[in-house]
Amino acid sequence: MMKIICKQEKLVKALNIVSRAVSQTSTLPIMKGILIKTEGDIKISLSATDVQLSITTGIDAIVNEKGGIVVGARIFTDLIRKLPPGDVLIATDERDNVSIKTEFSEYDISGKKEDEFPRIESDEEGKKISLNTENFRNMIEGTVFAAATDESRGIITGVLFEIKEKGLSLVALDGLRVAIRRENIDIPKEEEMKAIIPGRMMKEIGRVLSDSTEEEIMLDVGESRLRLFAGETLIRASLLVGEYVKYQNILKECKIKVVVGKNELLSAIERASMLKSEGKESGIRFSIGERAITLSSRAEEGKGKETVFAEKEGDDLEIGFNARLVIEALKTIPDDEIELNYNTGISPCLIKPREGDNFEYLIMPVKLSSFSV
Repeated sequence: MMKIICKQEKLVKALNIVSRAVSQTSTLPIMKGILIKTEGDIKISLSATDVQLSITTGIDAIVNEKGGIVVGARIFTDLIRKLPPGDVLIATDERDNVSIKTEFSEYDISGKKEDEFPRIESDEEGKKISLNTENFRNMIEGTVFAAATDESRGIITGVLFEIKEKGLSLVALDGLRVAIRRENIDIPKEEEMKAIIPGRMMKEIGRVLSDSTEEEIMLDVGESRLRLFAGETLIRASLLVGEYVKYQNILKECKIKVVVGKNELLSAIERASMLKSEGKESGIRFSIGERAITLSSRAEEGKGKETVFAEKEGDDLEIGFNARLVIEALKTIPDDEIELNYNTGISPCLIKPREGDNFEYLIMPVKLSSFSV
């Protein structure tokens, strides 16, 4: 049996973290639960897993009786969130019933024995590296959206994590675009590493890091799994196995270079993309001239045109893009000015910074005939 007292505010925060790993598809009730167990006299841990992704975090508590219990994630989390701030007493009995009490509330829910919960520990040792939390989170946000989401696409549903030549790179692609983020880090050559992290898990890692107050995280990268330590939180994720797509030489040289304000371009595309046919993606025609980019769109309801001032080197160009793909890339870019690189009206566009190479986005064009104005 277990008997603990903890703060509602801390318990809610911990539940928000571990709930991201609760299985949404399993038919086994235990996979839809959260394991709560005591860790010594002043701490408890909460864990959830869908086998491929596991999250454990800890909070301070008064432990009157040591033990563990598995509670239904949905009912327990919803209930704790709605309790007022303050002390919460959680106790179990010999029949695995769970009592939840506050000063003015009392509830009893069914639990399950902790030994029924899947074992999520791993003895596999890997290479370890410390990273800045905010930088790594920004890199995730700047790439993971471009990973393929159809599980039948195999390896490209993952994000390539690679440390090589004193730099960390994240790469994601889905056949229509490539997203690359880089960060300079100084490590010994023997610490070079590579892993392919499933995109779904990478999204959850990014969300957990968004809520983290830790300045540094530690990654432990093995052959088949990754472990991420962020303060009291430990994330375990299974890795994809295979060779990632060779993306490096997709666009070797560019004949046309355009420098433009990122925010001005983004706002103009967002407005122009509002005109689209029902059930279809919005297409935008880019007419690149000497000192401006003219954006055109049309649909059954009408047509629109936007002009964005820009600096160009090279020939004029007419090219079309899926507006959503461009918008998603631009939204992740921190720079005020960006460089758009083209070769022809049927070759990809490469978006990069004016200085350096901390990000690159490559987007495939669409046929102009499909939405010409």
